[in-house]
Amino acid sequence: MEKPNMRNYYAIKVVGGQEINVALMLEERIKTNNIKGIYAIIVPPNLKGYVVLEAEGLHIVKPLIAGIRNARGLAQGLLPRDEILKIVSRKTVGPTVKPGDVVEVISGPFRGTQAQVIRVEEAKGEVVLNILESAFPLQVTVPLDQIKVSKR
Repeated sequence: MEKPNMRNYYAIKVVGGQEINVALMLEERIKTNNIKGIYAIIVPPNLKGYVVLEAEGLHIVKPLIAGIRNARGLAQGLLPRDEILKIVSRKTVGPTVKPGDVVEVISGPFRGTQAQVIRVEEAKGEVVLNILESAFPLQVTVPLDQIKVSKR
């Protein structure tokens, strides 16, 4: 059920692994042909084989994808807006820690050791730890999902 002059989300089937290439070709075609009515090209990181277009209608999307290499056609129906928001929203991974917290490493080569948080790199999803049980200062970087907070 397409709504006129509304932003709808269309899933384009794509050859697996070619999502970025198809998105770039779509962008180039939109720019060179000065196509109006396309608002976004979304390449979902966890949805292989699809590129999502935010557009006014099917009458704009179908001619746009015609002849694009590695584009296999449109998926049936529209994607709901809340599904798109789930796909593109950033998810927090692991516990929330601050520098100075004492944590326990729960997996990896340092499993079971106590450590103090030196620095949190949220963009990478990692923390830099100072291992407390070593004889000399030993700093290691581990993913956030490999630690558990012991003391704050």
